Amino acid sequence: MGGDHPNTLAYLRTAEAFRQGDFDTIASLIAEDVVWHVPGDHPLAGDWEGRDRVLQRLARLGSLGFTLREHDVFGDDDHVCALSYMGARRDSLEVETRVVSIFHFRDGRQTERWIYPDDTVAWNSIFGG
Repeated sequence: MGGDHPNTLAYLRTAEAFRQGDFDTIASLIAEDVVWHVPGDHPLAGDWEGRDRVLQRLARLGSLGFTLREHDVFGDDDHVCALSYMGARRDSLEVETRVVSIFHFRDGRQTERWIYPDDTVAWNSIFGG
């Protein structure tokens, strides 16, 4: 992966905690007033405002068969860029798309995330849209 900047490592810890279902660790790595901008035409699209909302929505992803793997992650004192593959595996659906996520960090915690999927049809199907 693209480096050992503390914000990059914080993102990688968050992603691994998500894969492990460790929501306590995720909560410790994102700000209370975090905002995620989730694009698309599906039930989970829109701004996820606040840590509780983000954690609630992340918990729902397990039932959707959501998958996440990183291609590369790099960052600096203010931002992290994650180049990832996001997808879903469930009954009669196996789909994946490349995604660029840009994060703003403050004091080592995620404060904002913008998500840009490569394939919007695949992206919407991941979330049941």
